[in-house]
Amino acid sequence: MPDIPAGVTIPVFDLHPPELSHRLMTWFFRNRRELPWREEHDPYRVWISEVMLQQTRCETAAHYYRRWMTRFPTLESLAGSDQEDVLKAWEGMGYYSRARNLHRSARIICENWGGAFPDTEERIRSLPGVGEYTAAAVLSIAFAKPLGVVDGNVLRVVSRLLAVGGPAERSPAGRRSADQGHGGRRSADKDQGGSRQTSLAALKRLARAFVEASFLDFHPGWINQAWMELGALICLPKPVCDQCPLSYSCRAYREDRIQEFPPGPVSRPLPVRAESLLLLLPALHSQRTLQAVKDWLTGTREHKTVDPASLGALLRRHDLPLLLVRRAGRGLLGGLWELPNFPERNEELANRVASLAIKILLDTGQEVRHRYSHFEIRFRLLVAQFRKQQDLDSWTEQRWVLPSDLVSYPRPKVHIEAMRRFGLIEK
Repeated sequence: MPDIPAGVTIPVFDLHPPELSHRLMTWFFRNRRELPWREEHDPYRVWISEVMLQQTRCETAAHYYRRWMTRFPTLESLAGSDQEDVLKAWEGMGYYSRARNLHRSARIICENWGGAFPDTEERIRSLPGVGEYTAAAVLSIAFAKPLGVVDGNVLRVVSRLLAVGGPAERSPAGRRSADQGHGGRRSADKDQGGSRQTSLAALKRLARAFVEASFLDFHPGWINQAWMELGALICLPKPVCDQCPLSYSCRAYREDRIQEFPPGPVSRPLPVRAESLLLLLPALHSQRTLQAVKDWLTGTREHKTVDPASLGALLRRHDLPLLLVRRAGRGLLGGLWELPNFPERNEELANRVASLAIKILLDTGQEVRHRYSHFEIRFRLLVAQFRKQQDLDSWTEQRWVLPSDLVSYPRPKVHIEAMRRFGLIEK
C-alpha cells in the first residue's frame, strides 16, 4: 500500500496491489478507446493532448488535436507561429490562456533548451500554465517517470475504492455497518471512533499515492491512463459497477454507498452580467447603401418583428463591413477579436456610446448567453452606426471586416454565436 499523507486514514480492506494492477491493466487493454494520442510517447504531442483534455470532452479534444497537429506538427512549428494563428487553431475550446501558454512555453523550450522537451518535474513545471497534473501526465507517459496522475476520474475511482472523502458516516443505526457480511472485518476508520470528512486536498494526495503504489513493474504512463479510462468508462457519476474489474475490492460498492463518493462541489449560482453587444456599421456616405439600411430598418419596424439574420444578407449585398475589435493580449479571452460590447444597457448605454459618436439604430430584443467559470454573460444584440470615424480606446486594435472575412479571425464562442444570429456566418 502507498505511503499515506498525514491526516488521512485508509480503510483496511481487500486491496492487494499486484492483483489490483493486473486486473486493471487486463481490462484496460481490452476496453480502452481508440484515441489519436493513445499510442503517442512524443512529449510534445502528449503535452498538447493533456492540456486539451482539461475540462474538455474527449471527443471534442480529439477533433481539435487532429486539427492542431495538422497546423503545428512539431514544437518548433508552434514556437515559430504567430499568436493569432495559435488562437485561431484553439477557437471554440475556451480557456484561451492555455493556448497562449502553450505558445509561450514552446518558445521558451526552443530558445532556452534547444528544443529539447524538459524531462524533470522541476523544469517542466517552470513553464507557463504547467501544474502538477500536466507535469505528471507528460513525464509518466512520455518519459516513464513514476508520477501518479489525478484527474476528476481518478479521484472518483480512488474515493470509491477506499470509501474516503465522502460525507461523514452516519451512526451505525443509520446505515449498514462496515463489518456486516464481510467476514467480521471492521474498517480501521470505524475502529478509531468514527470517520471524518476528508478534505479534497488530502484526497488528491491520497489518490496520487495510491496510483503510484499500483505502478509495480508496469509502465507508469499506461497505469495512469488505465485509471483515468476506468473513471471515464465505468466508474462514472452513475457507475456501471457490474462491468468494473475492481468491484470485488471496492468498499463503497460492497457497502452500497457508491453515491456518497467522492465529495461533491459546493454549488453556488453564477453572477450574471447583463451587457450589450453591437453590430457596428461605418458612417455611410453612399446614398444607395444609406437608403438600403433605412429601408431595412423601416421594414423591421413596420412588421414589428426583428429578424437580425437578414442584416447579414444586406451587408453582403452592398459590400458593407462591420467593426471588429481586438482584446488586450492577456486576461480573459486575451488576443481574440470580437464585436464591440459595453457593460451598460438602455439609457445608460445610449449615453455611453453617444460620446463615442455611435448611434443605436435597433435593439433586436435578442440575447446571446455564455457561462464562464465564475460568471454568466448575457449580451443584448443591437445594431449601431458610427456617425464619424473614431477609435474605441477599450480595445488594442479595431478593423473593418467584410462578413466573408470573419472566418479568418480568432473569436470567442459567444461572439461567434452573435455573428450567426446576425446572419454574418453560417456556424
